[in-house]
Amino acid sequence: MEVLKAGFPFVTVSMAVPVLASILVFLLPERFTKFIASTASFTVFLLSLVVLYLFDYSRSGTVQFYEEYFILEELNVKLSLGLDGLSLLMFFLTTLVSLVAVVWSVKDRQINTRLKEYFTVFLLTESFLIGVFASFDLIVFYAFYELTLVPMLFAIGVWGYKLRLYSAYKFFIYIFVSSLFLLLGIAAVATQHYLNFGSFSFSYFDLLRNSYPSGLEIFLFLLFFIAFAVKTPVVPFHTWLPDAHGEAPTAGSVVLAAVLLKMGTYALLRFNLGLFPEATLKLMPFLVALGLITIIYASWMTIVQNNVKRFVAYSSVSHMGFVVTAMFLLNHEGLRASVIEMFAHGMTSASLFMIAGFIYNRLHTFNMESLRGSVRFMPLFAVITASTAFAAMGLPGGSSFWGKFLTMLSAKEYSYLLALLVLIGGFFSAAYLLYLLKTLFLDVREEGILIHFQDIRGFKFAAFLLLLLPILAVGFLPHLFFAMFDGSINFILKHLVGLE
Repeated sequence: MEVLKAGFPFVTVSMAVPVLASILVFLLPERFTKFIASTASFTVFLLSLVVLYLFDYSRSGTVQFYEEYFILEELNVKLSLGLDGLSLLMFFLTTLVSLVAVVWSVKDRQINTRLKEYFTVFLLTESFLIGVFASFDLIVFYAFYELTLVPMLFAIGVWGYKLRLYSAYKFFIYIFVSSLFLLLGIAAVATQHYLNFGSFSFSYFDLLRNSYPSGLEIFLFLLFFIAFAVKTPVVPFHTWLPDAHGEAPTAGSVVLAAVLLKMGTYALLRFNLGLFPEATLKLMPFLVALGLITIIYASWMTIVQNNVKRFVAYSSVSHMGFVVTAMFLLNHEGLRASVIEMFAHGMTSASLFMIAGFIYNRLHTFNMESLRGSVRFMPLFAVITASTAFAAMGLPGGSSFWGKFLTMLSAKEYSYLLALLVLIGGFFSAAYLLYLLKTLFLDVREEGILIHFQDIRGFKFAAFLLLLLPILAVGFLPHLFFAMFDGSINFILKHLVGLE
């Protein structure tokens, strides 16, 4: 895999800015906290736009802006940071969603204590997430992968709702224990590199050349898969997610759904498909079936929820089922569908959780029965809600249309029955989102409670705009995003069929 050295260390600076800002937050009085956090997040977002502009899209399969610093020479551990097309998309998603979370929090009435610690949590999470998506050394990747767990644990446990401590502990135990499988797998692939080539290496580029006995490769694939399947999550590894989402503060749910879940799907594509091609091909039917089960099971669980945050949480599990199904169809359109749906779901899930948080600020409840007709006297908010839901269900022009359509198209290459199952999953997605819209728009309740509601404005409206613009961009200009990551998925496909 080719790399291009960085002329300017964009990735390192993007990771350093939030860390430096968090130090300033603690050194300066609390009245400066929101300004510092907003400025830092906006600065990193601007850096990501500069990187998007400078990126060479004709070589999107090449790792660009590459930086390398030795950490432990004896074991050849390096801080290897760079961006190919796939990493670039996740990098942009991270900076955008982190900015949205901070902007939303500036006027969030639920956040009125420990402001320094609160904004530090999101600044550090942004830095660690960039490290996850930009790392090409597996030990460094693992370190950042685990570090993201810590600030989110505090976000849920300190600023969450009634069952926040239970949900935070459950989140921590699930992710930490599953990550031990990943650590064992990383040690095993580095040892195999030593057996093959006489030296230890944790570099992704070196490990691509590893060869394994068939049984060992399947075992290693499963070690990595368990860790990433829990993070994604797919059924039956999903049970931590509704609790974590249901009790997290709104901005915590936004970051958790929009970016942290993508760590799992990104890693499946980067490491499972990249490092274990033969095992991937052998296990493909089972993994596609697991993805379909996730779509249908989570859809049914979504529609029976009486808590709107758990409703959106289960809908996220269903959408991740689409990502996994498309990914393991192992053809070009399937991988395209998987990656574009990662980004699309990041936008729509963040917006849906903000919708839930905004209504909570008005009604002080997440109960679906109490939300009946709650958007009818807020026209601007009603337009945002409808636009988000229609985009999430996959209507043409919405961001999720291309993920669902291309998944059906790629499934048809194998059989019409498989395409029909994907279509049924898409129908269920539309069904539960239409049910949500019916509850919010068409059901009636006492108008006296609703008529005095103030429509959305200010920082919260700005946060929604930051999401709605890329939602429309994906829906109407998908070729811009395909140009970003086509080179990366082509490299993975060539590696799968043994051409590289």
